[in-house]
Amino acid sequence: MEFYRRQDEHIRELEKIATIMEAETSDVEVTSNHHSIRRQTRINTMIISVVFCANVVLLLGKAVASALSGSLAIISSLLDSCVDLASGGIMWFAARQMRKRKPYKYPEGRTRLEPLAVIVLSVFMGSISIQLLAESVQAIVRMSQNNQEAPNVSDLALGIMASVIVTKLILWIICIKFGGGMAIDALKTDQRNDILTNAASILFSGLAGRLPPLLRQKQYENLKYLDPVGAILIGSYILWSWYQLGAEQIRNLAGHTANPRFIQKIAFVCLNYHPLIEQVDTIRAFHFGENFLVEVDIVLPKEMCLKEAHDIGEGLQKKLEKLETVERAFVHLDYEFSHRPETEHKIV
Repeated sequence: MEFYRRQDEHIRELEKIATIMEAETSDVEVTSNHHSIRRQTRINTMIISVVFCANVVLLLGKAVASALSGSLAIISSLLDSCVDLASGGIMWFAARQMRKRKPYKYPEGRTRLEPLAVIVLSVFMGSISIQLLAESVQAIVRMSQNNQEAPNVSDLALGIMASVIVTKLILWIICIKFGGGMAIDALKTDQRNDILTNAASILFSGLAGRLPPLLRQKQYENLKYLDPVGAILIGSYILWSWYQLGAEQIRNLAGHTANPRFIQKIAFVCLNYHPLIEQVDTIRAFHFGENFLVEVDIVLPKEMCLKEAHDIGEGLQKKLEKLETVERAFVHLDYEFSHRPETEHKIV
């Protein structure tokens, strides 16, 4: 059933591409696409600014909750908020720089600032998580030696953390509904992580700080370990999620190839674009930051005049660049396909 579901989805995608191909490429369409991209960039910048301002307020609230309770689980959430501010600042700077086009210094634009910002964030979050794990292990050792007591979690501290969860949930929904692009994907991941980590911090700090005094029995004293154990779980989750996100962006910046289904879409566009295209010799598609760079070699009749061949190649290039995830497309024209494609370029 899963196989047929994927096939149906792929067919729908090809039908959508066929609909796009039926429309004539015009300067009006290209201008409209550019306006749409700029509009989404402005929306993303606004979302990033809202998230940044919200994180400033939430940081102050978590600082109060941490001072009131002394809970490691809540402190871990506070450290997460500190990194959130750094992440918001980095994302805002990246989005701002992307909007300032410098065609002579950066001829292909600066869209790769987004994955670079995500990688920097991943390193920050990983460093904070490792420090949190080390401190939590030390806290367990101190508790075992009776050198540290369970946290004192007040109703005010729990109320502050609950309000943080509600705010993060609203920000997460805003990112999903209105945002788009790699920077917003990173913010969505961050908001989702914050919801889970703040909920875990309330659970573990509340159990560790509230239950032992209420139960007043010696066998329940070990519940105090829930606070550092919760901090370890929170830190491990943050470390793993940001490691995955950072590793994916490093792979994309390194020029990882596109998946086979995307290459099939490119082949579909090329083969159905013009009846004089005799063959599609080679298709290369690889990550160029967030989107893809596409190269195709098409075979045309060798007696065709230069003007007609140029018009076919340029038209196909524009069709390929109308695909949502294609940042740049290059169409190479040939009249035979017996040569080996790798001989046309140096091996790197």
